[in-house]
Amino acid sequence: MDHIDPPHFKAGEADYTISEAQHDSLWRAYYAVTLLAALNNDLVSQTGITADSTAAVADYVREALLEVVLHAQRIHPGQEETSTAPNDLL
Repeated sequence: MDHIDPPHFKAGEADYTISEAQHDSLWRAYYAVTLLAALNNDLVSQTGITADSTAAVADYVREALLEVVLHAQRIHPGQEETSTAPNDLL
């Protein structure tokens, strides 16, 4: 994976955290989207990529992002609500 310096947050700016596995899932989704973005009509017609193929990748990315959002953990629970589910992220 490419090295990117993590963003620096002031206190209270980063309200949620994700696991390393979820982080890796985000990277895979990022690369899937990058691959889709690189496709043009000529390449698609030459390689036989179908609309179903691109839709499957888009669905994979959607599921990966939803999984990360649903499992994000509030860093400071109890400040705004008592629920541990990140409903405000949906």
